[in-house]
Amino acid sequence: MNGVKAIPLKAILPTGRTVAPVGRLNGTPNLPTMLAIRGNQVAVLANGATPFQTLTFYDAETLKPIDRLAAFSKVVPNQPVALATRGGSGIALNPLHTGASGTVYVPKEDAAQKIAQAKATLAAESNPTASPTTLLSHSDFFQGLTAGPDGVFYATGGDSDKVIALRSKDGKARVIRQYLLQWQSFPRNQYPYQYQGDQQKRYLFYPDSVVIGPDKHHLYVTGMLANSLARIDIASGKTDYVNAGPYPFAVALADQGRRLVVSDWGSNGVTVLDRQTFRVLGHVATGHAVGPSTVAAGVHPSAMVAVPDSPDVFVADANIDKVVEVNTQTLQPVRIINDNPYRNAPPGSYPDGLAVAGGKLFVANAGNNDVAVYNVHTGQRLGLIPTAWYPTALVVNDGALYVTCAKGLGSGPNLQWQYIGNMMHGVLQKVELSELPTHLAQWTQDALHNDGFALSQRTAQHTQDVQTTVFLKKHIRYVVFILRENKTFDEDLGDYPAAGKWADPHFDLYNQKELPNLYQLAHHYALFVNFMADGEVTAQGHQWVDGASDSDVVQRLWPEYYSNRGLLWNAGPGGSASLKPKAPGAHNPYHYDEKLGDFTNPWISYPERLYLFNDLLQSHVSFEDFGEDITRARDGVIRSALKAHVARSYPSWDRMILDSDRAKLAIDWLQKHPGAKFPHFVYIWLPDDHTAGLAPCYYTPDYYVANSDDATAKFIHYLSTTPQWKHMVVFLTEDDAQSGADHINAHRTLALALGPWIKKGILATGLYSQVNIVKTIEAALGLPPMSQWDENAAVLSGIWTRHPRFAPTPKVIPIQVPVAFNSGKCADRMLLRREAGATGHILTPAWLKAHTDPHGQHLAFIGQQHTYTPTSLLKVGGPEQLKQEWIASKGVKSYDRFTDYLRHYAQAHGLTIASYEANEGKLH
Repeated sequence: MNGVKAIPLKAILPTGRTVAPVGRLNGTPNLPTMLAIRGNQVAVLANGATPFQTLTFYDAETLKPIDRLAAFSKVVPNQPVALATRGGSGIALNPLHTGASGTVYVPKEDAAQKIAQAKATLAAESNPTASPTTLLSHSDFFQGLTAGPDGVFYATGGDSDKVIALRSKDGKARVIRQYLLQWQSFPRNQYPYQYQGDQQKRYLFYPDSVVIGPDKHHLYVTGMLANSLARIDIASGKTDYVNAGPYPFAVALADQGRRLVVSDWGSNGVTVLDRQTFRVLGHVATGHAVGPSTVAAGVHPSAMVAVPDSPDVFVADANIDKVVEVNTQTLQPVRIINDNPYRNAPPGSYPDGLAVAGGKLFVANAGNNDVAVYNVHTGQRLGLIPTAWYPTALVVNDGALYVTCAKGLGSGPNLQWQYIGNMMHGVLQKVELSELPTHLAQWTQDALHNDGFALSQRTAQHTQDVQTTVFLKKHIRYVVFILRENKTFDEDLGDYPAAGKWADPHFDLYNQKELPNLYQLAHHYALFVNFMADGEVTAQGHQWVDGASDSDVVQRLWPEYYSNRGLLWNAGPGGSASLKPKAPGAHNPYHYDEKLGDFTNPWISYPERLYLFNDLLQSHVSFEDFGEDITRARDGVIRSALKAHVARSYPSWDRMILDSDRAKLAIDWLQKHPGAKFPHFVYIWLPDDHTAGLAPCYYTPDYYVANSDDATAKFIHYLSTTPQWKHMVVFLTEDDAQSGADHINAHRTLALALGPWIKKGILATGLYSQVNIVKTIEAALGLPPMSQWDENAAVLSGIWTRHPRFAPTPKVIPIQVPVAFNSGKCADRMLLRREAGATGHILTPAWLKAHTDPHGQHLAFIGQQHTYTPTSLLKVGGPEQLKQEWIASKGVKSYDRFTDYLRHYAQAHGLTIASYEANEGKLH
């Protein structure tokens, strides 16, 4: 879509919110995070979870794409290539998601007509020609981009430790020079206390932000993994370094170029430096003070912009919805602008982009899909400008505001097995500032209404929720939350006849053979058929179900981890993974007593109000956590009050320990805590349905899924035999939907509500997401909201009955899939791990000693020999996981028939073949 201006686009997101961006629009590759402008060129840096990242050039007036450079981590041909079927329409119009009329369509029979209508409307202003793309090997793009003189742009290289200088001329991007940067050591007492990159690769500086000095002779670059700021002489390449605080993110010039300011994600403030001497002047806190034992989440100081005619700089604290004005001469904060959409709103705006022009401060609110406009002098909010999903960066140039939006118009179905992690095209948006006097008032009303923030909407929602909450508090005293891993609705329930049009058997990977109890429970209780995951992958998903929010840090960093670009995971399950290379499977699933040591520190990733566990503790509601990570202090230690509610014998992530053993452990614990000792909230993680794909030595996907189904049903059945069942509700869902295809939306997953107060066999068709479950838990247990999402989400309704059925759940259907293992060879150690796991243990010297006879021989039988290459099974890409599980479950021929069906479906409904960006970098 080359500069589409007149077509009103509207889409309903998986979160239930609406986006209706204004101005002139065009599509970008997935997850644009930065832009820069020089002359008539707009450069957009896209940072998706793919093997490549892109820098695309657009005409500043029309937004027509001119050229693109793709940085690729591997060796690629040194010639331009066309990215497949990119065409002129940069925004993926999904037929069941949105059309040009602004309507969201669900029934499959409407798909062909609506997509044809949308495409026809766009055709008049679309350029059907795909421009060539230049590929740059052994490189990477991250978050930083700036424009220099003579049409030169500078982009940071993240994993490649480079700053790349390039120019687009005559429709072709040319790399002029590459500046190499070196990792720098930092004090042992400075967060993150030790290097937190992937040590199996190498020590990385990890450049993530860049500005050009006022003399035009130097570049200033932050190094996220080196806690450093680099100064590069553009002409000679000579580089100096200085420590700039923990986890430096952005860098900006202030005080007419005399000061450098670095926003430090890991220290709740900014570091100010003298530009000429390149020395640190001091640190300015923009949030609460932090120390090693700090428990509260960080404020995540991110984007910055200088205040004109002043020594001050604005700093966006993304995690607490504040913009702090800092005086770089006095080193003091002088003003705070509350970036709330309405009075006393909880966090969730995520201000992560800033620009100043014409006496106005523009703030990109990634969480609210808008740009807030403030009076620079008074701090008064003037209005809101609606954007596409998740705005990330702003630039004002020649009377226009340019905005990049990471997730565009959302996902829609992934009929061609696109990976949800990178299938969504971004959006470049241009708004003429001359339109503000005429349209800003209406745009403000629209933006608030799109998020459900209008007073009338909030009042109506509250009134509805009060009625349901009264019912819950009267009848529900115990809540159990069961979380599983990575499935779409169609992947598990595509063959469930009662779901009707909401199920498509062509996308069904597992059915009643592997999931007999899921089908049975869906028949007897409530099944949500239009239920969405709020995030795209596990790193986000666990934060959404734990905290009704993720954080801007997680949104920006998970693509680097998932695309193997030098970062280790510091969020969600696995957030306490070891930094040191170890033998395969050496991760300790009982890490609650571990101090920081050689572990990553997930503190930096937490949303502002942390997780349900913290609220339960503060509200004095008894709870027990089986397997889910809980918050650590800044030094990586779990405080004792939280640790007291962790089932220490229960393992977290370990593929050799089966869910059947996990369920037994949880049941045994609950049996030992009857009556008043029975917790009012139980959280249990049963991750076996994630499977291990075709990884040698592991159980087959079919058996993992069947075992998880059996364990889940046995655990629920036990709950239904307890006295607490009479006042209990059980929620069952997945953390995300990344491993399969779905004919309605790639974010759609399954969810069930079970208990005596749930209607029998009901299909809940309303659009709900994971946050609605969190909101319902809060309503039942009297907990406060944690974010703008759960404060404004609806309590689940329409599923409750005043005629309870207190009988236990139906008898558990025995597992129908025999124990089987993936073929190949594996080492004795892996076999020993598996044998230990079969008894519910991990491989330790104590276990091995107990299973060894007096002659030193291992007592258990050791079968097939195997070699095993370590891999992070928790983050296998969606397409690969789908392919491996399908082949393992149904065979190669069935997978071929499945792909043939998808091609036929795509052709019949007027869809394009999945683009390069949407298929993890496969060139067609």
